[in-house]
Amino acid sequence: MLATLRTGLRRHSWRALTLVLALALVGVVMFRLAGSAGASPRYDVPHDGRMEAALGVRFTQAAVVGDSGLIELRYVVLDAQKASAFQNDTAHPPLLSNERTGKQAWRAALMKQGHELRPGQTYYLLYLNNKGAIQRGDKISIAAGGRTLHRVPVR
Repeated sequence: MLATLRTGLRRHSWRALTLVLALALVGVVMFRLAGSAGASPRYDVPHDGRMEAALGVRFTQAAVVGDSGLIELRYVVLDAQKASAFQNDTAHPPLLSNERTGKQAWRAALMKQGHELRPGQTYYLLYLNNKGAIQRGDKISIAAGGRTLHRVPVR
């Protein structure tokens, strides 16, 4: 009888432990889902493989900065040689166009890095935001290297 009681308690203990672990798992999943519900929306920049191959860079962010007077355009170097040619072409910086209004930002300050560009490294261009041509929440197009990247969200 004592052996039967011990076997019953062991089964009961395992069931209780399994139930507690299952409830803990459900609690963790619920907590993670509730935490991600309040997270900020994703920031996705479209890509154009042909543009990236031609310029050696991938545009990763457009943001209004400097009390709304500047636009920062970030890019990641994919090919150092092509990216150097892109960066050194100060006469033809990328043209930013607001897709909603058609207004443009074209006066760029090219930030010459003073060293060799490294693949995977992020660099940036600054633009004068002419008369508030581009605002946070707008979508812009980036024209460079004979190609245009559309629907880039502005932060």
